[in-house]
Amino acid sequence: MTRPKVAAIILAAGGSSRLGRTKQLLDWFGKPFIKHMVDITHQLKLEPVVVVTGAGYQEVEDVIKDEKVIFAHNEGWQNGQSSSMKVGCNALENQQMDALIIFLCDQPQVPQELIEKMLQEAQNEEVDIVATSVLGKICPPTLFKSKCIEGIMSLQGDQGGRVLLNRYNTHKIEWQDDRLLQDTDTEEDYLKLISLYSK
Repeated sequence: MTRPKVAAIILAAGGSSRLGRTKQLLDWFGKPFIKHMVDITHQLKLEPVVVVTGAGYQEVEDVIKDEKVIFAHNEGWQNGQSSSMKVGCNALENQQMDALIIFLCDQPQVPQELIEKMLQEAQNEEVDIVATSVLGKICPPTLFKSKCIEGIMSLQGDQGGRVLLNRYNTHKIEWQDDRLLQDTDTEEDYLKLISLYSK
C-alpha cells in the first residue's frame, strides 16, 4: 500500500508568559526546540511543513530561516490554540495531501517511532484521526485526514483537536511512555523535562 502524503503543522505561536523567555528557542540537547521539531518532520519525510508563529515570531523564524518550511504568522495567537491550527490549515489550502499531523513546538520529546506508527495507521482508509493516548489521556501529536480540516476550521478559542475525536472515526495509539505528558510551561517544567531524558 502506498504511504499517504502527509503534511506537518508545528504550532509555535505561544507567548511563554509563565516561562519568562521564548519557549520555542529552549535548548533540546544542542538544538532549539523549533529546530529539533522541524528536523523530525524532515526525517519522517512529511511535507509540506508549516510552522505557525506568533509571539516573538521574528526570533523564531530567524532560527529556521534556511529550512524548507512554510511560515504562517498568527496575528491572533492570543486567541488560543485553535486559532493557530486554523492558520496552519489555511497555509495548506492549495496543497495536495491525504493527511496532516499537528505537533506542538514545546513537545520535543515526541519519539519518531510514534509518528511512524501514526503514518502506518493512516493507511487504513476507514480511520479519519489517529490520536495519541498516554495512560488514558489524549495528548499531541495528532494525525488528521484531509476530510477533518473542515472540523478543525470550526474550532474556537483554546479548543484543541481532541473535541473532534468523537465526530470522526478515531484510532487511538496507546503509548506507554508517560514522559510524553511532561509540559514546559515553567522553568521548573523545562528542567524536569531535560532531567527525564538525561538518564
